[in-house]
Amino acid sequence: MPTRAIPGRNGASTAAPGFLPGDSLFASQGGIFHGRGCLLHAQPRGDVGRHAAGLLAEAAATQAAPVLLGLLPYDPAQPAQLRVPEKWIRTQAPQDLPIASMPAILRTREHPTGARYEEGVREALARLDAEPALRKLVLARTLQLDLSRAVDLPRLIDRLWQRNPHGYTYAMPLDADGAYFVGASPELLVRRRGRQVYVHPLAGTAARHPDAEADARNGQALLESPKDLREHAVVVEAIDAALRPLCRALDVPARPGLTSTARLWHLGTPITGELADPDISALDLAIALHPTPAVCGLPAADARRAIADIEPFERGYFAGAVGWCDARGDGVWSVAIRCARMAGSAMTLYAGAGIVPGSVPEQERVETGNKLRTILDALGLETAP
Repeated sequence: MPTRAIPGRNGASTAAPGFLPGDSLFASQGGIFHGRGCLLHAQPRGDVGRHAAGLLAEAAATQAAPVLLGLLPYDPAQPAQLRVPEKWIRTQAPQDLPIASMPAILRTREHPTGARYEEGVREALARLDAEPALRKLVLARTLQLDLSRAVDLPRLIDRLWQRNPHGYTYAMPLDADGAYFVGASPELLVRRRGRQVYVHPLAGTAARHPDAEADARNGQALLESPKDLREHAVVVEAIDAALRPLCRALDVPARPGLTSTARLWHLGTPITGELADPDISALDLAIALHPTPAVCGLPAADARRAIADIEPFERGYFAGAVGWCDARGDGVWSVAIRCARMAGSAMTLYAGAGIVPGSVPEQERVETGNKLRTILDALGLETAP
C-alpha cells in the first residue's frame, strides 16, 4: 500500500521521508519511488535485461507488484546496480521543502584542471577534423570535494528536488560501506507505458540569467545557434535510428524547443512512438538507447575510444542511466547526469559538454562549471569556485 508523505520541518513534506541507509529513490513529476531496504540485488556485467527480468520474477513470489530500481554504468562492461526493495513508499511530489544546513568545504580538486580540460577540447576538435566520420564527442571533468562532515543524504535529496522539481532526482546505494550515487537529471532517457514510448533528449546549452529580459535573449540565442543546433541534431538522429526499428509509429519534430532548469537552458526534442512489440520493456529501451550522443558522441564506438584517450578518469555511473521498471515492462529512465558519488565526507561531482566543430574550449569549460552547480547549489555552496 502507498504510504503518505511524512511532514518535515514547518509542516512541509519531504522528498525522502524517513530515508534510511541502504534505501533507494527515484523521483519525477509522476511521483516519488522510495525503496525501503533491499529484497533482491544484482550487479550484472552485461545482459542486464535478463537479470532484471529474473529479479522481478523472483520478487513476484513474495510481492504483488514488484518494481525494480536500476543504475546503468556509462561503460556496459562495468557492473550495473539492480535492486528490488523490500517495500515501496510511494508519495506525491512535495511542496515548500525545508532548507537545511550543509557541511563546509575543506578542499576542492578539479580533475582535470580547467586549463587541462580546455586542452582536451582542443584535442577533441583536432580528432573531429581528422576523422570525418566522428561527428561529436562529449568530454567530462570532475570536482572532488572534501567536506567538514558527511552530507545528510535525506536533506540533500530534498534540496535537489526543491531546485529541480521538473526533473529526475535519484539516490542509489553503491556498496555496503554507505557510498551513494545521487543527482537531479533534467533529461529523460525514455518513458514507456504500455505500447507508448516518450523520449526527450537534451543537447545544446546556455546559461540562465537572473534578469528576465536577458534570460529570454539567452534562450532565443540558443534556439538560433548553428553550433548548438548541430550538436542537438546529432543526438536526435541517433535516437531516431535506434527507436524506429522498434516502433510501428514514431513522431520526431523537425526542430527542437527550449527546456530550462534553475541554471541552464537546453535544446530539447519531445519524441513519441508506439512499440511494435509490447514485450519490449522500459529497461530494454533504455539499454537500446544508451549511451546517446548527448553523453558519449557519434558514432558511439569511435567516440568511446576518443573519450578514453582524452579523459583522465573513469566515469563510473556518470553518463549512465537511472530509473525503474515494473513486471509489466512500464517504467521511466533518465540520463545519469548532474550527479555526484558520495562516500563519507568525500564527494566527486561530474559534468560534461558536447564537442562539435565550432566548439570554443573556454565556453565548454564554463558550461561544465554551470552544470556542476546543480549539486553545489543543493549543498548550499552558491559562491563556491
